[in-house]
Amino acid sequence: MKRLMVLLLTLLMVCSLAACGGSKQGDNDFVWTRVGTYQDENENYLMVSASEMEEYPGWSVMCMIGDEMHGWFIQQEGNTLHGNLTSEYEDADDFIVTISEEDEDGLQMAVEGGETYHFKSMDVPEATIFVHVNTEGIGGIDYVEGEETPEFDPEHPYQSAQINLAEPTTYTFLATAYEDGWKFVKWTKDGTDYSTDAQITLELAESADYVAVFEYEGQ
Repeated sequence: MKRLMVLLLTLLMVCSLAACGGSKQGDNDFVWTRVGTYQDENENYLMVSASEMEEYPGWSVMCMIGDEMHGWFIQQEGNTLHGNLTSEYEDADDFIVTISEEDEDGLQMAVEGGETYHFKSMDVPEATIFVHVNTEGIGGIDYVEGEETPEFDPEHPYQSAQINLAEPTTYTFLATAYEDGWKFVKWTKDGTDYSTDAQITLELAESADYVAVFEYEGQ
């Protein structure tokens, strides 16, 4: 579910990342109707929606294959959607796909020079719990669903996160100071002191704001 929520949030960001527009659709008697969220047996995700931006006509498509995410505006060609899903990244490799209807409610996505994926329509529960995690001072955070210890990545640390949930879920957060002279002090919840433990495990059952506070002690 965490990966799916990340995909949903990224879909909302695609429009703001636009650097160039797609070509306008030509006349086409085929009406594309399959929109929404789709999943395959390996928990890869595909999301399709009509573009709401006049300057970028066509279809907004996002997919998450393993840990890789691709997305952009692509066009309808005949009875398929076809285009490059990484055109928003200047240095990204092409990820050219052709998406077509499959079975009664599914989609097939063929990647040029790669694999073909088979997706089934899925219902996405509406998020009602919104948790924001931020930092104060020089430090980073990481988090995982469940009670395992997160693996902190010093090269690409998170300084903020947003977790949207449809039902209460247990998460573990880890705060780490990653510059000399700084140390972790405490977690706060909604502005109130919550814990002095760098790693906390809690059930996210209500919307809240958590902050990992770091202070400078000097060399």
